[in-house]
Amino acid sequence: MSHPKKIVIISDGTGKTAKRLMDAVLSQYSQNEVDFTLENTYQQVRDKKSFDAIIGNLNDEYLVIFSIISEEFGQYCQDQLTRQSILHLNILGPMLETMSKFLGVHPDYKPGILQIIDDRYYKKVDAIGYTVEHDDGRGPLIEEADIVLLGLSRTCKTPISMYLACNYGMKVANVPVVADPTLVQNLMGRLTRVKQSSIFGLMMQPDALAQAREERAFFLARTAAPLPFIDDLHRYYDLQEIRSEHRFCREFFERSGWPTIDVTRRAIEEISLEILDIINART
Repeated sequence: MSHPKKIVIISDGTGKTAKRLMDAVLSQYSQNEVDFTLENTYQQVRDKKSFDAIIGNLNDEYLVIFSIISEEFGQYCQDQLTRQSILHLNILGPMLETMSKFLGVHPDYKPGILQIIDDRYYKKVDAIGYTVEHDDGRGPLIEEADIVLLGLSRTCKTPISMYLACNYGMKVANVPVVADPTLVQNLMGRLTRVKQSSIFGLMMQPDALAQAREERAFFLARTAAPLPFIDDLHRYYDLQEIRSEHRFCREFFERSGWPTIDVTRRAIEEISLEILDIINART
């Protein structure tokens, strides 16, 4: 009965790049035809002493897949493996050599860069998922938010939230404010779990907000879609009603001590940068 083929990964980073490439290649081989196993993944191997200690326990029954960005250290690894007759594969060397010839410049030779990029990517993915789940007052984990946006209906809470999540990896929860003391009291109960310095109030000038709501109301009237907390659709975009809501909301934010951002006729990017500037100034 044959023993499984043994594979070892040695990396100056996390080894994830080598693992992904190995999995892509091995997927072309049926487990019924060949038996193989990944014996170990050695991470953060960046000096000769560490490398020698690893291969000292290997023999010619192993395949070593190594991902070493340093040209000098990579050559050392290859020489040592060849000397011990251990089959090996340098997954970065040939591509770096070819790419350098094509681009006409040498790489930076910094280990771990891809993992940094991956971490940023997955942070954004998590932030987007969180932000979608915690849109418009929904979601059970508001205390995990990096930023909480409060504002009246149609004050751009959702687009600002998504912009911050997609571009900066920020977990953003947004919650509508309704000009009702009981509802505000309930909202304050939820916000006790939130870091107060992460809360921002969004305000829009009444005339601009009335226009935005009127457009929204006409859309809802055509689709017969319900609008939360609004019994009379005409009141929703009535300028006098909006002025009353605006005053209520401004006083609420002032009492609570939260920064207020005026979003009237401003680009989402500009508003988002103002929020981030305030956060950075506090840290």
